Amino acid sequence: MKANYEGFLYPIINNERCVGCLACEKSCPVINETRFNNTTKPRTFACWNNDKNTRDESSSGGAFSALATAVLKNDGVVIGAAFDENMSVKHKIIREVADLPEIRGSKYVQSEIGDIFREVKELAKKGITILFVGTPCQISGLRTYLKRDYQNLYLCDFICHGVPSPLLFKEYINWIEEKKGIKITAFNFRSKRSGWYDALRVANKAIPMKGKYDSYFFGFNKDITLRESCYRCPAIGIPRKGDLTIADFWGIGMRYKFEKTGEIANGISLMMLNNEKGAELFHLANDYMTFEERDFCEALERNKPMIVPSSRPLARDTFYQDLRSHGYGQVAKSYFKQGNKTRCVSWLRENAPRSVVVGIRNALQTLIWKRNGSKALPK
Repeated sequence: MKANYEGFLYPIINNERCVGCLACEKSCPVINETRFNNTTKPRTFACWNNDKNTRDESSSGGAFSALATAVLKNDGVVIGAAFDENMSVKHKIIREVADLPEIRGSKYVQSEIGDIFREVKELAKKGITILFVGTPCQISGLRTYLKRDYQNLYLCDFICHGVPSPLLFKEYINWIEEKKGIKITAFNFRSKRSGWYDALRVANKAIPMKGKYDSYFFGFNKDITLRESCYRCPAIGIPRKGDLTIADFWGIGMRYKFEKTGEIANGISLMMLNNEKGAELFHLANDYMTFEERDFCEALERNKPMIVPSSRPLARDTFYQDLRSHGYGQVAKSYFKQGNKTRCVSWLRENAPRSVVVGIRNALQTLIWKRNGSKALPK
């Protein structure tokens, strides 16, 4: 795997060593459709972790940590994306509950898989219980690589908006370090200091990224920085690729009445059970979380990337070329311009006390619920 001009990893064939076995083609999830018996209407739950600290440190409600804890407590291993010492994002294996913070939380950059698929296969053959968490395309790739289902391997995907380039993230980090005169050793894309809906980017566990320093995330939300394949992703949609799917339950209460409104500001996870194995792991994790079954259509309310890929903006044509030519600071000014409304919302989110931000959010939610009728869940 080698990085292209934009910093995205692509497979390169060494023609001098290639023996023409076609194993790489047979393992490609794009050439070979992944076939499995996942449901087209998964059971859908709103979840949140029972441990307050775990939930506070999680991007949404801490559902992933509940699943991971259940596996680790049963002598299993968990595999997910973590920052290394160079602030690169790579998949790694966790064997202890104490190490879960390393792979907890969203990372808005494409992770490097490395040799993890081989390690998964070796662990699966030994009968060790495994939870692997990744993007839908990574899950699809792992399935085609393994060529069979292991009962001790649980695959969990998440609703993916797309992935920016590792090169872009590295340039962003270098730019912050230069501007602020600091060395970044930790980065949280979803600190809930202002609540779940208004998460802040925080460096080194204490330095909030405000104003222009939050530009990376703005570019991500505008779809400008994504990998080309994300705009025509073959791995999204229903049925899902994983045994389970996790995400933020952004649409909670938007369609049907949700009684526990006081829990929303602290983060609510969406969890979908896509097959019997997914339901099995969900039940193993029940002791570590609070949950309520919801309607699948409600899960789609604010999670359209579940079924529709991001739209490719015209600015994508030149963005990475300009990044290479002019550096991060210049492309942030040129490509990540915010309108007046966005700037006002960002200022409130970044500077107003949490109680004020949460109060405004609660008022807006109440208006939405009244407009939608706040109907009872269908039985």
